[in-house]
Amino acid sequence: MKIALPLNDSLAIYHDNAHTAPKFGIYNIDTKALNIHVSLNTIIENPWNAIKCNEYEMEQKKCECNKERQQSIRHKCEHYTLLELIHGCSFLLANRYCQNTKTMMKNGGITIIKIPPIAKEIDMAIKNFLIGASLAHTLKHIHHES
Repeated sequence: MKIALPLNDSLAIYHDNAHTAPKFGIYNIDTKALNIHVSLNTIIENPWNAIKCNEYEMEQKKCECNKERQQSIRHKCEHYTLLELIHGCSFLLANRYCQNTKTMMKNGGITIIKIPPIAKEIDMAIKNFLIGASLAHTLKHIHHES
């Protein structure tokens, strides 16, 4: 399976809106027997950064776009670029993302998994994802107690 992780210019986790990340790390996760192998496949530059010169509005970085902007076809197309960029991945691990990003990823078959803001290192974010995915996969029933 492949996962995508938004990265900053220093190749650390980017915690603002994934759509505004300077780069994306694409990682392969392979399971063989009881072993899990994680490897970096590639690092992809976000083409919007070349257009925007890394100068996004604060509302874009913080996912606080107004309704008019969210409905704009141009804005939706900007988010489609992210789908094109990380196609082939099963998951996008991100701290922040807007509704348009969520919709585009869902339409492209990519599930967004929220990573905690305290995950500062790539290894920790991937381990958090793997533990959560493993636990969710093995649970059969959740009993709600009152």
